[in-house]
Amino acid sequence: MAKASKQTKKFQNKHLKHTIEHRKKVQEFNKKAAKRKGKGGKGGKGGEDDTATATATSQDKNGRSKEVFDDVSVDEFLAGDFEIPKEKKRKTLEAKQKGNAKKSSNNNDDDGDDDDDEEEEDSSSEEEDEEDMKQNLENLEKEDPEFFKYLKENDKELLSVNPLDAISDDEDAEEEEEEEEEEEDGEGEGEVYGDDADGDAIMKGQDEESASGAKIEITTQLVKKWGDQLSKPTTKIIRNIVIAFKAAMNINKGEDYKYAMVDPQAFADLMIIVLKKVPIAIENLVKYKTNVQGVRTVPQKNSQAGQIATILKTHASSYITLLKDITNTESAALILASLYEVFPYYLSHRRLLKQILTAVVDVWASANQVDTQIAAFAFLNNVVREYPKSILETVLKLTYSSFLQHCRRTNIHTIDRLNFCKNSSAELYGIDETIGYQIGFEYVRQLAIHLRNSINATSNAKEGYKTVYNWQFCHSLDFWSRVLSQLCNPEIELKHKSKESPMRQLIYPLVQVTLGTIKLIPTAQFFPLRFYLLRSLIRLSQSTGVYIPLFPLLFEILSSTAITKPPKASTLQMVDFEHNIKVNQAYLGTRVYQDGLTEQFIELTAEFFGLYAKNVAFPELITPAVLGLKRFTKKSKNVKFNKQLGQLIEKLNANAQFITTRRAKVEYGPSNKQEVKTFLSDYEWAKTPLGQYITVQRQLKEERLKMLREAQEEESKALEAKKHEDSE
Repeated sequence: MAKASKQTKKFQNKHLKHTIEHRKKVQEFNKKAAKRKGKGGKGGKGGEDDTATATATSQDKNGRSKEVFDDVSVDEFLAGDFEIPKEKKRKTLEAKQKGNAKKSSNNNDDDGDDDDDEEEEDSSSEEEDEEDMKQNLENLEKEDPEFFKYLKENDKELLSVNPLDAISDDEDAEEEEEEEEEEEDGEGEGEVYGDDADGDAIMKGQDEESASGAKIEITTQLVKKWGDQLSKPTTKIIRNIVIAFKAAMNINKGEDYKYAMVDPQAFADLMIIVLKKVPIAIENLVKYKTNVQGVRTVPQKNSQAGQIATILKTHASSYITLLKDITNTESAALILASLYEVFPYYLSHRRLLKQILTAVVDVWASANQVDTQIAAFAFLNNVVREYPKSILETVLKLTYSSFLQHCRRTNIHTIDRLNFCKNSSAELYGIDETIGYQIGFEYVRQLAIHLRNSINATSNAKEGYKTVYNWQFCHSLDFWSRVLSQLCNPEIELKHKSKESPMRQLIYPLVQVTLGTIKLIPTAQFFPLRFYLLRSLIRLSQSTGVYIPLFPLLFEILSSTAITKPPKASTLQMVDFEHNIKVNQAYLGTRVYQDGLTEQFIELTAEFFGLYAKNVAFPELITPAVLGLKRFTKKSKNVKFNKQLGQLIEKLNANAQFITTRRAKVEYGPSNKQEVKTFLSDYEWAKTPLGQYITVQRQLKEERLKMLREAQEEESKALEAKKHEDSE
C-alpha cells in the first residue's frame, strides 16, 4: 500500500472523527425520514422494512424509494481512504503523474480501461449520493417543516450535504496557519536534533515562496525593518529573524531555506540583532521568574513561553556553529552573553543542553587567547552556580574530558592555556564538594586501574609503560593535585567550613598513584617526568599540610649513571624540563643533560625541605638527607655539582640551627600538637635561612626560563620564515 500523503494524514488527525460522526447522524436522519414517509406517505406499508435496512433511502419522481449508496455500503465507504484536493503548489506534480498514467495506459489498454471505469463509477456514485441527499432534504422541508426548522435551529450539521462543510472557513485558515508554523519550526529541529520530530514534519523552507524558487533576499533594509519591529516584538517576528539567521549560518551547506544571504554587511547587522536584541525581545515577551537566590526560571503559565522555547530550540544550532567559529575575544563575549540570556529555555532539553555546553567547553579548552578562555569560563561558572543541580555534574565531566583531549600536545606555547584550564576547572569542583568527590573518586580510580594494567603489561611487554608515560596521564595527576590543593587547604577549611572537605579522602590514593607512576620506569630518559610529578606532589603537600616523603625519590637520581659517569661533550640545546617528560637518546650521557639534572635536583630538594623551613622538627628531618649528600660529595668528581651541593647543605644546616635556637625557648613538648602547629606562625618564611636561599634560586630560574623562551621563539620564527621561503 502506498504511503499516505501529508494532506491525508492531516485529514485523519483533524477531520476523520468528526466526519464519521456526521455520517452516522446523516444515516440516522435518513432512517427517521424514511420512517416518517412510511407512516404518512404513499408507501406506508413499506415503512417498517425501510427502517430496518442499514442504508439511507430517498424517493424519485415516481415515488419509488432507492438506496442513496447503491454502489457501496456506508461501512465500506468509511473504511476506504479519503482523497483530499491537493494544494495549488502541487499541480505540477499532479500533471506529471497524469502524464505518466497516460503513458502507462497506452502500454496496457485493458488495465487502463478498467481503471477508468472504476473512477467513473466512483465519481458518479458520489454525485448520485449528493443529489439524493439534497432531494431528501427538500422533501423533508415540504413534508415536515416543523422538524426541518428544529434541525435548522439546533443541529445545522445534519442539514449539510458535504460533511466537511461543517468545518468553518475560519477553522481551515487557522489550521493552515498552524501547519505553516510547524513547518517553519521543523526547519531546524530535525536537522541536528531530530530525535523528537517526525521526518514528515521536518520541512526546510517548505512555504509557497521557497517551493516556487523565489527566495527572500536578506538585505540591510530588511534587517533594519526587523530591528525596528523588535521594539514591539511578536513570536512571528522572532521566528522569521531566527530562521533568516539560520539560513545565513548554513549558506555553504547546500540546504534549502526561504531566505538567501548575499550581502556581508546585512549578515553583520543581522548577527548583532540576533545576539543583542532578540534576547531582550524574548525577555519582554516572557519575563523570567527570579527567586531569592537569583535563579531564573521560565514561567509555564505564559502562553508564549512554549512558542519561544520551540524557536530557541531551532536557534540552538546557530549558537553551536558560532561557538565553533570563534576567532577573537570580542565575538566570544558577545555570543556567550547572548546565550546566557536565553539559557533557562534550554534546561528542559537535556540532549540539546549537553551539546551547547560541549561547544562552550571546547572554546574554554582550545582557545589560544587567555581572554577568550576567561570569557568561556565566566559563562560556565555563572550557569553552574545558578543551576548546580541541573548541570554541575555534566560540566565537570565535560571540562575534564575536553581538557584531556587538548593536552596531548604540550609545549612552551600551550602550557599557559593548559594551566589555566587546570586552575579554572578546579574552582568548579568547590561548588558542590559532594559531587566533586564522587567524580574525583571515579577518575582517580581510573588512573589507578591504568597504572595497574601498565605494570602488568610492562612485565610482559616492553611497550606497556606507554599507557601511563604520556602527557595525558601526567596532566591528569597534576590536575587532581591542583583540585585537592585548592579544596583541602587547612586555612580555607577553617575559614569557610566547620569540618574538613570530603575531597581530602582522595589525597592518599592520588599520592599512591603518582608515586607508582614515578617508580614504573626509573631510567634516566624519564627523569623529566619524575621532576614534573614531584612538583605536583610538592604543591599538594604544601597546600594540604600532608607530609609526603619525596627526598628518597630525588636521592635515587644521584645513583644514576647519568650523574656518576663522566659526561661527554655535546652541542645539543639545553633541556627544557618544564615542557618535556622524556628526552631523546642523544641526550643520555651528555654534559648538557647532566647539568640539567643537577640543577633540577638542587631546585627540587630545596623546594621540598623549604616546605618545613619553619617546622619545629626541621633539624631531625634533614639529618638523613645531609648525611647522604655529604657522602655523595666525597665520592663525586663533578666539581661544579659538589659546590652546589655544599651550598645547599650549608643552608640546610643554617636553617636547622635557626629552628634549634627558636625551639629552645618553648615550654611545651611534641605531644602538644596545637602549639606545635603554631610554632613560628607569625614569622615570615622568606626570612628564614633556607627561605632566603630558595627565593634567590627562583629568581635565577625565572631568568633561565626567560632566556629559554626567547631562544625557542626565535627558533620557531626562523622555521616559519624558512617554510614561507620554501613555499614561495
